[in-house]
Amino acid sequence: MRIDFEGLLEGLGAFNTRTAAAMKVYGDTAGKKLESEAKKCAPWVDRTGLSRKTIEGGSQMEGDKCVVYVAGNTEQFPYLELAHDKKYATLQPAVDKLTPEILRGLSNLLGR
Repeated sequence: MRIDFEGLLEGLGAFNTRTAAAMKVYGDTAGKKLESEAKKCAPWVDRTGLSRKTIEGGSQMEGDKCVVYVAGNTEQFPYLELAHDKKYATLQPAVDKLTPEILRGLSNLLGR
C-alpha cells in the first residue's frame, strides 16, 4: 500500500487556508455584530453623536488566531467605559452579552 504524502500535505494546507478564511469572515461578522450592539445599547445621551459614531468592530488575523474586537475611537471612551462606576460603559457589556453566541457560532463553524 502506497500513501501519497505530498497530496496529503497539499490537502491539509488547502484545508488550513479555507479554515483561516472562514474564521476571518466569521470574525468580521462577529465584530460588526458587537459594533451594532454597542451602538444600540449605549446608555449615554448623545451630545455630538461622535462617540457612538466612532464605535468600530471587526477582526484581524494574528498568525493562526483570529482576534475579534470592538473599540471606541474618541478621547472620552476610557471615561465612558471605566469612570462613574462603569455607568456609561457600552463596549464591555456588548462583549459580555454576545460572547456565548459568538463562541457557539464558531464551534458550529469548526464542526466541534
